[in-house]
Amino acid sequence: MIVLDPDENEILQEKSVMIQNGAKVENGILHVTNKRILYEKQGERKLRRAEASKIFLEVPMYEVVNVASAVPKMSLMTKKKLSIEYRDSGDMKIVEFEIKHPEALVDTIKNWATTSKRDHEEKMKAEDQERFRREVELAKAKASKSNVNMINLGNPSQKRDSSAVQTNNNLPRKADTLEVCPECGEVIPENSKFCPHCGYKIRD
Repeated sequence: MIVLDPDENEILQEKSVMIQNGAKVENGILHVTNKRILYEKQGERKLRRAEASKIFLEVPMYEVVNVASAVPKMSLMTKKKLSIEYRDSGDMKIVEFEIKHPEALVDTIKNWATTSKRDHEEKMKAEDQERFRREVELAKAKASKSNVNMINLGNPSQKRDSSAVQTNNNLPRKADTLEVCPECGEVIPENSKFCPHCGYKIRD
């Protein structure tokens, strides 16, 4: 049995035959929703054991690349097919289903695939922005901690005379050895990916 998400609606549920590489693979039920294309292999009761239903194929709508129907005009015996081209871990694959009215599904699946791609891209963009925000906050926190440690190294109770100040001025400053942001010119903590002051990306 297919379990749908709260915002998922089933468009089609039909017994069909799934075909891959020109060969029939399974007899089962094709489910088409606004978010997924699923193929469910039906359970079987055998003499000594029962085989439960299972999902044989699941394709997110945003991975669908092309949809077509093959409706024979000359032979009434040839079954109609719904052909779906999709991405699977970067590879392009094609699967076909023998159903009664595939031509009626083509535009519907194309429309849902377009909507799903847009929603998926927006979700990925939002996740990237959130990841960037967290990295900037972490860089700022590390920079603040580093600055506190530098302040604690000094002893405000001791007064330095003018000669000591002059001598210290001749020494190389610590800032000269630290990495400087090319965007705002501020000193950034060692090995930072982003500038804690302006958010500039320093390295991948």
